[in-house]
Amino acid sequence: MPEILTTEFKADATRRFANDVENNDYYIFASSINEIIPADTEVSKTEFLEKVIFGKKIKTRDTHFMIKYYPWQRDDVFVQYDDSEELEGQKFYCVVGPNDNDTGDYRVYKCLFNNYGAGVTSPPAFNESSADQIYRTADGYIWKFMYVISELEFDAYNSQGFIPIVGDFDTNPSANTGGGISDVIVENNEDNFGYVEETGRVTDTDIVNSVVEVFPDGTFNPIEDYYVGQSIYFTNPDSSTFLYQITAYNYDDQTGRADIRLNIDPVTQGGGTSVVKQNASFSIFPTIKIEGDGSGAVAIPTVVDGRISTVIVLNPGDGYNNVTAQVVDPAYDFDPSSQETTDVRASIRAVLTPDSDHGYNLINEFRCRHYSLYAYITTDDNNIIPNENTYASVGIVKNPQFSTLTPPEVFDNRIEITTANADRVTANTTVVQISSETQDVTFSGRVHEIDETNDKIYLAHYMGPYQNNANTGNGDTSLDLTRSLRNETGQIIEINTPAADNVVVSPYIQRSGKVYFMENFFPLNRTSENVENGLVENIVAKEEFKIVLEF
Repeated sequence: MPEILTTEFKADATRRFANDVENNDYYIFASSINEIIPADTEVSKTEFLEKVIFGKKIKTRDTHFMIKYYPWQRDDVFVQYDDSEELEGQKFYCVVGPNDNDTGDYRVYKCLFNNYGAGVTSPPAFNESSADQIYRTADGYIWKFMYVISELEFDAYNSQGFIPIVGDFDTNPSANTGGGISDVIVENNEDNFGYVEETGRVTDTDIVNSVVEVFPDGTFNPIEDYYVGQSIYFTNPDSSTFLYQITAYNYDDQTGRADIRLNIDPVTQGGGTSVVKQNASFSIFPTIKIEGDGSGAVAIPTVVDGRISTVIVLNPGDGYNNVTAQVVDPAYDFDPSSQETTDVRASIRAVLTPDSDHGYNLINEFRCRHYSLYAYITTDDNNIIPNENTYASVGIVKNPQFSTLTPPEVFDNRIEITTANADRVTANTTVVQISSETQDVTFSGRVHEIDETNDKIYLAHYMGPYQNNANTGNGDTSLDLTRSLRNETGQIIEINTPAADNVVVSPYIQRSGKVYFMENFFPLNRTSENVENGLVENIVAKEEFKIVLEF
């Protein structure tokens, strides 16, 4: 039996993590001078924490729900939205960037109709005056504008093929109010046949008892009530439109005009003046009947060469949870059951919007299951954290503990020692403390940086299988201020006295916090050389950390 973990579950899991980030302290930790192999084991997570070099707090404003980046590209085929299809992992939306729009930003559009799998040639062009923000492009596609990403937001937060969701994107996700009609799909658009569309114009607006006189572009059928049950769609010279059903029909073959009674009186609609104007054009075509538990949905067919090729939704309605759509058979000259005709009934299917319409809840609509955490190193940060040597791993840590009253925005996790013997060590070598009683190693650290100008050395990787010393710093390391250090050749490195004033420990409580993510890479050097005009300049990195988590 198939088992389905729904996209709603995944989206809600992502929401819960986002809420957790908002209500807790999350940090990016940089760890390990040399490459380590992370694994989801207690040993690996402990090793990561024990080798932390520096950390940077993640600001809530720099975290985002993320979706795949599908740029609009000519000849690409996008998948149209369909409430009966699984859309996760499908290209059912596009991003129109600055190269393809005149707004200078990135606009996300959802595909409502893909012209039966055609390639795109015309990107949707945003128009703020559009009431429904639905765009029909020259290539036959229909798009719904969803949201906009500024160029600054795009540059800052796009990562690993994902872009952020921004704006009012998570409105009342638990409500179930039903939706409207997003589209009506003609499932046999190439095979149905036998439908006729008549066109013409209004000759007289002296409408009495809902009867309007019209003049056809061609010749109407002379049979009385021939078009009863079909729809008539008027377009006034000012482009306003009105749709009615035909309840009676009479054709005068002497004048070539017809009287058509409508199901609604246009004069009453206009408060005494007909809403259908002189010289209005009209089309007569089969009626699209929509039924369901909602109300208000209206659609009309497009008839081409005897076939219903598409259906245009004039009003999506609302409150639908279950809906059907059908083409009402014309009363005359249409008999798909007869073997003497070539008539084939059009099969259509209504597609519902998500609850409360497209664009109401972007997290659910985009099947969002990714969340990004972003942090970056500033010039001021580089005055606090090390600008020498390397690190080879980063991770996300929740609620690390600190000795300070408030968690710091950034911290250096190395031990700073002032010593007159800084010239006796070299970077990336080990220094130790040894018990005078047992000759056992009681402390070990890796020399990360040497500042001979100020007689300082900085130690990393100083956590190990040793007993912590309660009298040093936070009491969470084994460093003993009463003992000297030894380098790898046994030379003594004395801590300047008084030792308590010449040792600075990290505010981070060692090994604290939950590791949620780890990644390793080739060791990254925080300082690089820039040679220009024969002069060598050391450039300190200002890293951006972009991590996208999948739920």
